[in-house]
Amino acid sequence: MFGAPQSQRAVQVQAEQRARLLGQLPLLSNQALVPFVTTVFALDELVAAYLLPLRSAPRELDEGDPTALSQCLAAMGRARRCRTLVLKSSWEPVAVALLVNPCGYYLCLRELMFGRHYVSTPDMYQRISHVRAEVLSKPLQALCEADPQVGRYLAWILGFGSYKGLDVRRAVDMQRAVYRETLWMS
Repeated sequence: MFGAPQSQRAVQVQAEQRARLLGQLPLLSNQALVPFVTTVFALDELVAAYLLPLRSAPRELDEGDPTALSQCLAAMGRARRCRTLVLKSSWEPVAVALLVNPCGYYLCLRELMFGRHYVSTPDMYQRISHVRAEVLSKPLQALCEADPQVGRYLAWILGFGSYKGLDVRRAVDMQRAVYRETLWMS
C-alpha cells in the first residue's frame, strides 16, 4: 500500500515513533483491543501521519503544536469520562473508534503535504474511504475472531458491520458518542 525500502536508521526512528505513539494511549482492559490497535499502527506512514502537527486544530495552553494523535487522545479522554459510556462499559470500543476512525483522513492529509494532488473533492473522499477500509479491514477481522462481541460493536461503529445481534440502544449510544466527538475534533 505505502512505503519504500528504508535504511536501518529510518526503521529505528519509526520504531521509536510507534513506541511513543502507543505509549501515549490509555490502558485498555479489553485485551482483544490491544492487538487491534497495535496492528492498525503497524503501518509506518500511519504513525507518521498521526504525529504530524495540525496547524488548524484547536490548541491547548502550554502544549506544542496539536497533532492528529493529540486530537484523538483528547476525544478518547472525553469518551472515558462520559457517564453513559462508562456505566455500560462501552468507553473502550468508543475510544478505539475515535482513535482509528480518521486514519484514512490523516493518511491522505499526509499525502497532500507531500505533494499528492486529487482531481476533485469526490476523488479525495473516495481515496480517504478506500485507505481507511484498507487499513482497518484485516485488523478488524482479527478482532472479530478474538472477541466477537467487541469486534462486532467496533465494526458497526466504524461502518463495517451490521447492528443485528447487538444491543441496539448500546450500539446507538456508542455510535452517537463517536459522531459527537468526531464533530468536535473537526
